[in-house]
Amino acid sequence: MNKTLVIVDDDPGVQDVFKLIFERAGYTTIIYTDPKPIFEKSFIQPDLFILDKQLSGVDGLDICRLLKSQDTTRHIPVIMLSASPHIERLALAAGANEFIEKPFRNKVLVATVEKYIGLSGH
Repeated sequence: MNKTLVIVDDDPGVQDVFKLIFERAGYTTIIYTDPKPIFEKSFIQPDLFILDKQLSGVDGLDICRLLKSQDTTRHIPVIMLSASPHIERLALAAGANEFIEKPFRNKVLVATVEKYIGLSGH
């Protein structure tokens, strides 16, 4: 059974990288270019969220807070990504389970996802 990731990132280049990395690792990836589906609760319930901190017009931390405040999504792990290393504390305070600095190493990203929802039968 495939595990599903919902990724919110507005950079097309990064979206392509995510799709490549995670589909090769055996995950189903759903990528949103903006957080509208999250705010409207019109998204497929994933096994894990990956959120970019810097989205056009929206702070990824707000999306994280929203997800962690809802009964239906608070149990789902959230990984926050940002090019600013100093937001790690803010990401964790917003409820993120992990923070990864951009640019990230693909292996680190996959290993972090697997830590929470590994395909190896966890």
